[in-house]
Amino acid sequence: MSSPGDHVAALAALPGAGTARLARLLEATPADAAWAAVLAGSVAVDVAPPAVRSEWRAVAASVDLDETRRRLSQHGVVASSWHDDAHPDQFARDIDPAPVAFRQGRLPDPALPHVAIVGTRRASPIGREIARELGAGLAAAGVVVVSGLALGIDGAAHQGALAASSTPPIAVVGSGCDTPYPPAHGELWAKVALAGALLSEAPMGAPPEPWRFPARNRLIVAMSDLVVVVESRAAGGSLLTVDEAVRRGVDVMAVPGSLRNGAAVGTNQLLADGCAPVLAVADITTALGLDVVGQAGRRVDTHADPDADIVLSSIDDGPTSIEQIVERSGLSATEVYARLARLELAGSISHDGVRVQRR
Repeated sequence: MSSPGDHVAALAALPGAGTARLARLLEATPADAAWAAVLAGSVAVDVAPPAVRSEWRAVAASVDLDETRRRLSQHGVVASSWHDDAHPDQFARDIDPAPVAFRQGRLPDPALPHVAIVGTRRASPIGREIARELGAGLAAAGVVVVSGLALGIDGAAHQGALAASSTPPIAVVGSGCDTPYPPAHGELWAKVALAGALLSEAPMGAPPEPWRFPARNRLIVAMSDLVVVVESRAAGGSLLTVDEAVRRGVDVMAVPGSLRNGAAVGTNQLLADGCAPVLAVADITTALGLDVVGQAGRRVDTHADPDADIVLSSIDDGPTSIEQIVERSGLSATEVYARLARLELAGSISHDGVRVQRR
């Protein structure tokens, strides 16, 4: 027996079924009725031209909905349209809505603050470290970290959020949920889907075609209350995401970088244009209206995390480098950054991304 998700997945996989056509097709029609119209060749003329409607009917006749259902189930994917309760509310009410969505995992509480951390794929080592630190600190503060799971800043932000073992993250990707991209992030995809949610409007098996990523960027912003750009070159996807934020009235913050760092040209220009700077996690939580004791007024409990105590004991009386803390604690750099974020939120330390000092 077929389900609404099967019909959604089948509709999204039709050739030429982009966002605009699917929106027209599903505007006032649930997915099962829309699929029946495709099979009958009775799709309205304002949805698609005759040639497309004919192609859809021919393709639909050969679709095995049972196989579609098995594929969704095999990958633990839920397919939804904007008529379904399972559809992300932010996707449905956006100014450029996504009529269909595919999801692995469970969406975090929509009442939690959501922050997008984005940046260049060709990030500098310090840029990746800052993204991990911000991801960890925000997750520890009860903030949902949203990003695109790309190389560079995106992936580092999600690594940090996962290392915090706290608030679930969200990834919005530009290929099918069963098609990890880049392939090197396959394990990270699985971890994000297990801890939080992986979202896409691309059908199952969809390759990472270039046009999908600018479209994906609007949905990253749609999910977010604030956008933070860690590193951006003079042009690229990060600045396209900023444009989408401006369209939606979503505030943008930026991490300053060295004038000699080509990966920071775009972020420094954002600061010159008036975006607020991010020097620490607290700058973001303050912009969100949260205080340093965390959302809902709960101070971060470092005693419940033995590794936080190990990191704290690895800090000298004076300024201590993060490299020294990693060496002394025996933890990975990502794990250290996550615990430093917790300690900073607890008011136990201060640090500038290079050196740490007890308070």
